[in-house]
Amino acid sequence: MESIPLFSVREIKKIYKDKSNWFKKGRVVEIGPVSFDLHRGETLAIVGEAGSGKSTVGRLLAGAELPDGGKLYLGDDEINWNDSKFFCQNIRMIFQDSQKSLNPTVRIGDQLEQPLLFNTRLNKEQRLERINNALRKVGLLPEHAGYYPHMFSGGQAQRIGIARALILDPQVVIIDEALAPLDPSLRAQVINLLLELQETLQLTYVLISHQISLVRYLSDRIMIMDQGKIIEAGTIDDVFETPKHPKTQKLLKSLDM
Repeated sequence: MESIPLFSVREIKKIYKDKSNWFKKGRVVEIGPVSFDLHRGETLAIVGEAGSGKSTVGRLLAGAELPDGGKLYLGDDEINWNDSKFFCQNIRMIFQDSQKSLNPTVRIGDQLEQPLLFNTRLNKEQRLERINNALRKVGLLPEHAGYYPHMFSGGQAQRIGIARALILDPQVVIIDEALAPLDPSLRAQVINLLLELQETLQLTYVLISHQISLVRYLSDRIMIMDQGKIIEAGTIDDVFETPKHPKTQKLLKSLDM
């Protein structure tokens, strides 16, 4: 394990007004602060019930939302929250519903090309090679670049979402409930793909999920969230074998095993 973490999070938080409940309208909700270190090739799972704040943390880590405090580091370098190009190149997200995240009127190859056009100086031939390689990595064929999203199954669409996340060779990949919509057989295939890619490309994952069996299989470490706060954190074995917080104990018993 390298001494300097690849990805460091220091006291990030998000504050907003809760508009979900009429009786509590205007109530201030704070997510965080959240801190952790993640080394290359590791997987950290962030787990919690609906509304715990785990997906908000994922969006903050991916630069999709601006925080109200805290810092991110890639190696020794502090990340500028306003540097959207840096986030796009280095920290990518695999979304929960890849089918809906794809533009139904645009061919897959053109959608995979967009990040390359805006973030690299590759020529047309080099971009095509990168697209074909990305499709092969996820078990699809180069000719699939000419297909439209509706021509793919749910499992294939998720593979396209993974290809899109990897197209810029990122350092960190945020997996936000990306396996939840898949049936068990497809989920197993995508899990094996993610593990294979992690090993071959030395990818670093942040897994956001409520599926406990999946978390235990994929992750090295885990953080449990409740009402916007981290209530317990540790290695997978430590937290699963000897959960200390009462809500962690309840969570591990009640969620999908």
